Amino acid sequence: MALSDIDRAAVLNAIRDFDQLGRDEFLRQHGFGRSRAYFLKHQDNLYDSKAIVGVAHGYSGSNRRPLTAMQFNGGEATVAPILRGLGFEVQVSDTTPTPSALGNESPEGLAYWWVNNKQTYAHEIGGNYLWSPTERGDGARNEFYENMKRVRPGDVVFAFAGGEIKAVGICSAPAILAPKPGEFGAAGHAWGDEGWRVPVEFMRLSSPLRPKDHMEVLAPTLPERYSPIRSDGNGNQGAYLAAVPVEMAQVVIDLLGRRWAEVDRGATIDLGRQIETIETSEEQVEQELRNRTDLNETEKLQLVKSRRGQGIYRQNLEGFEKACRVTGVVSKRHLRASHIKPWRASTTFEKLDGNNGLLLSPHIDHLFDQGFISFADDGSLLVSLKADVDTLILWGIEPESNCGQFRTEQLPYLAFHREFVFKR
Repeated sequence: MALSDIDRAAVLNAIRDFDQLGRDEFLRQHGFGRSRAYFLKHQDNLYDSKAIVGVAHGYSGSNRRPLTAMQFNGGEATVAPILRGLGFEVQVSDTTPTPSALGNESPEGLAYWWVNNKQTYAHEIGGNYLWSPTERGDGARNEFYENMKRVRPGDVVFAFAGGEIKAVGICSAPAILAPKPGEFGAAGHAWGDEGWRVPVEFMRLSSPLRPKDHMEVLAPTLPERYSPIRSDGNGNQGAYLAAVPVEMAQVVIDLLGRRWAEVDRGATIDLGRQIETIETSEEQVEQELRNRTDLNETEKLQLVKSRRGQGIYRQNLEGFEKACRVTGVVSKRHLRASHIKPWRASTTFEKLDGNNGLLLSPHIDHLFDQGFISFADDGSLLVSLKADVDTLILWGIEPESNCGQFRTEQLPYLAFHREFVFKR
C-alpha cells in the first residue's frame, strides 16, 4: 500500500464513482463515514476526502484494491497533502462547535442548573444528592427529570427552597438509577420507587439570596421554556431541575457577591476525584442490588458481575460482537465488555442485555466510558472536541473512520450514550 502512488486520474475515477452512486451509497459500499473536517472540492462539489483517496487507491494500479477506513489515516498528515499535490483543492471545514442546546453551558465547559427542592430540601442538601422520578406519574416524559441525566461532574447547581437560594452545589458524578430515598417519607408519595440520583456536593450559603427582591434584573434572563421560577420570583409549579441560561447564571452569581466565593469547585473538578465518586456511586447501586428481596441470589450475582463485563452479560454480548469496533482486535482476553448505556444508569434488564454493549480494547473502552468518543447509528466514529488530539494520534485513532453497522436493538443505547455521556 502506497498512497503516494495515487495519481490524478485515479482520483477522478473515484469522483466519478461517487457521482454515480451518490454520497451515502458510495460511503456505505466502501466502508467510510462522512468527513467532518476535510473535503475535496471539484467543480464546485464537495467530496469526502478520505473516502475518495481510499477508493482512488484501487484505480492506481492493476494489482491494487480500494482501501478501507481502518487501513490508513486521513486529515492533514496524509490525505490533504496528497490531494493538494495532485492539483486538487482541499477545503477544511470552519464549522465551530455549536453551543449547548439548553444555553446553560459556559465557555469553560461547565453548565448551570437550578433545583427547586421544596419539601425535600433538608434531605437532599444534607445528603449531598438530588433525586427525581424517571417520568411523570402518568408515564409521560418530564423535561425536568430528563435534565438529571444531563448534569455532568463540575456543573453548578443553585438550590432554591422556601423562596430563597439557600445553597450552591457542584455535581461530583453522573446520574445513577436508585430507589427513592427512604428519608423522603410521605413526600412524593405518587412517585415511582426508582429514579435518578445525582451526587452533588452542596455548600450552604452564609445568608440566602431571595430572587423575588431582584426580579428587575433576573426576569429578563429567564428561559422562555422550562423556567424554574416565574417573572414574579415565585417557583414554577412542577419544576424540579431546570437549565439556567449562562446570562441568568451570571446575574445570580453577581447577586451572590462575596457569597459566591464560599463555593469551592476545586475538589469536584479534579478528574481523579470524579472517577472516585463515580466508583462510589456504582458501589452504592451494587449494594442496593444485593439488598433487593425480589431477586434470588443467582440473579443478584449475574447483575453484579455485569458491572465488570462478566457473566451472562458478556455471553449475551459475545453472541454478535466479535471484535473491537475501533482497533479490530479479536482476541477476547484483550477485550472488555463495555456497556453502551452505563451500568449505573441501566435498568435490571438493560444491565444484562447484550445489545447494550460493545467489545472494546482497554484504551478504547476508557475513551468511550469517559465520553471522549461515541458512535453514530451508521457506524461513524464520533470524537469529542474535548478529547486530547495527541493521545488519539498516538493511539492510532482516526476520527473519520467507520466502525461498521450496528444492530437495530443497539441503536437506543447508542442514542443514550450520545446524548448523556458523549462530551460535546
